[in-house]
Amino acid sequence: MFEKSRFVFVLVITTLWGCATGLQAQTPAPAESSAEAPESPLPSASATDFWATDLGAGTAQRGKASWYGKRFHGRRTASGEIFKMSALTAAHRTLPLLSYAKVTLLSTGKSVIVRINDRGPHILTHRIIDLSQAAAAELGLLDQGTGDVLVERVVARNEEDAPSSPPPLRLPPLWNR
Repeated sequence: MFEKSRFVFVLVITTLWGCATGLQAQTPAPAESSAEAPESPLPSASATDFWATDLGAGTAQRGKASWYGKRFHGRRTASGEIFKMSALTAAHRTLPLLSYAKVTLLSTGKSVIVRINDRGPHILTHRIIDLSQAAAAELGLLDQGTGDVLVERVVARNEEDAPSSPPPLRLPPLWNR
């Protein structure tokens, strides 16, 4: 009896250990410099100069988009940049920070390329992306507030179109040191 319960205990522990070590978070290393993150302009203004790539699951995402502006203007984003409501940026839950996404408003077919520089929207809102005020204006979402969109991760078509280097990723300081 004791041998059986010990065997089950060891089996449960090794299973849990394997699950815990198989999922390791990949956190980027903080940037060395304490200088302000420079603004990197979009490589091209035209959405046709980009290729769509998958989001990791093989498909694009469809859902609701909203926008944010004056209330968050000047605050630090998850990437360490200062949020500017006049920049073509967005917040997304899972796309890599400082990557680009093509957001298409399904009702009109208008598209805009945004740089993902923040995390959000909150999971309980049932939205998939929060756009900056400038990106929402490009799509015509300012009056509506929200709209159905298609979100695709994109990369530059040509090497010369790609940004020279993304701004350094700055993480907030750890206060428990």
